[in-house]
Amino acid sequence: MTQIQITQSNFPSLKNSISDSNLKRKLQDIYESKDGHENLDGKQIYLEKRTLSVSSTDSEDLESKLDSKNISSQESESESESDNDRQPLKKRRVIDESIKEEETITDTQETLKESEQELTSTEQHLIENDDENLQSAVVIKSFDEPFQIEKSYPIPDLNEHEVLVENKFIGLNPIDWKGHKYRFGVYSFPWIQGRESSGIVSKVGSKVENLNKGDKVFIASTSYRDLRTSTFQKFTIFDSRLVWKLPENISLKQGSALGVGLVTAGSVLEELNTNIFANNDNDETTDEKTEIDNDKNNETTTTNENKYLKKEDRKSILIWGGSSGVGGYVIQLAKIAGFEKIIAVASNKHKDHLFNIGATHHLDRFKSIDELSKELLEIVPDGLQIGVDVVGKETSNHVIDFLNLNNKGDNVKNKTFVGVVSKPSKEKDLSNITTKEVFIKKFHEDLSHGENLVNSTFKYLTSGELKPQQNFKTYNGFEGIIEGLKDLEKFGASNEKYVVEL
Repeated sequence: MTQIQITQSNFPSLKNSISDSNLKRKLQDIYESKDGHENLDGKQIYLEKRTLSVSSTDSEDLESKLDSKNISSQESESESESDNDRQPLKKRRVIDESIKEEETITDTQETLKESEQELTSTEQHLIENDDENLQSAVVIKSFDEPFQIEKSYPIPDLNEHEVLVENKFIGLNPIDWKGHKYRFGVYSFPWIQGRESSGIVSKVGSKVENLNKGDKVFIASTSYRDLRTSTFQKFTIFDSRLVWKLPENISLKQGSALGVGLVTAGSVLEELNTNIFANNDNDETTDEKTEIDNDKNNETTTTNENKYLKKEDRKSILIWGGSSGVGGYVIQLAKIAGFEKIIAVASNKHKDHLFNIGATHHLDRFKSIDELSKELLEIVPDGLQIGVDVVGKETSNHVIDFLNLNNKGDNVKNKTFVGVVSKPSKEKDLSNITTKEVFIKKFHEDLSHGENLVNSTFKYLTSGELKPQQNFKTYNGFEGIIEGLKDLEKFGASNEKYVVEL
């Protein structure tokens, strides 16, 4: 039985590794011969991984048959031309054989067409269902090209502490389209965006202890340069110690919208030294303990109250952009941290939602700065202690102005500003304001901090102290990622999350 071995390479363009004409010519020669024709119905075409080729044994056999056929054909033609004494019966036999040969060629061509159709459908099946080492992904091939779906992207290997997550829902964020449009945060091509997702653990590394295959999880990818951790692909790899197990009261869709906002908001509270993510079982700086620093000549004892934000400094915090994903989690974490007055600046239509998640006061962002300043002083007559902005440069400047209200003469106090997106302008009076930035990469670069954040927020989510996003705009499939990013750029998001179900 003749076997034609076709294996997979440069997937999905399977047939590019060998020319159609060359394959047809060799197959056709076998079928024209008696031996090949008898085995026509018994031919086998099968797929393996990586390369497309006719096996070397079959190739040699085909070449030998082809050469033999060509020689026989040439000799036959030469004898026909030189032998003028052939009898009519012999001529009729030659004509009959030629007719049969033409019929065989026609049958072979039809069979080849069927084989091509079979190969195409098989190829398509493999593309849609993914080979065990390949997956689909949305990639950036250049800044001048739109997002594209790549159906043959490799699945990388696991390291010992890592898990492979099969993504079920993917969260979309403005940074995903902004990086491509404004050409930043993309360090090579092809590039994969995507910062958060939820799904099922598919594989675990040799030293993974906290997760098992089949567990439902959600992730926040902060290690942007490692494309294995990007989420615009079917499978994402991440350090198991920085992966949340999905609480039973949280759905996969809700989980896909948690990661980035939660890590960013957590970074804000970390910059404020609120100590809500400390591991109290192992942390040497809990309320009941002291930290002793032995110098050569001095021994100083520092209590926890000097290390973390004091209770009297947690009287007021303002969040501009409270209805955003990050802003909402800052509000909730501020409540957990024990702030007395939590003031959210957002549209009036979100007022009820903001009060529901922990805000104590609301300011309408559409009012003038003078109106907002007057209302703010009514809420905090002694002045605002901490201001957080999650929107941009202009609103950062407004928050600085709020912090400077009633902060003169004998009433001067040091205030704190945290900018998630932008720093305030240099012209602003920052003489009595400590400005801080958010570094969310600390989540994966400082493993202890990342683990504490994951463990603490898991507890808060399970208890209901942290509430996930409830409003979603949902898209489907990898095409939905591209469509969703276009809509996110065009319409933006206000107290809603764009997610994609795979």
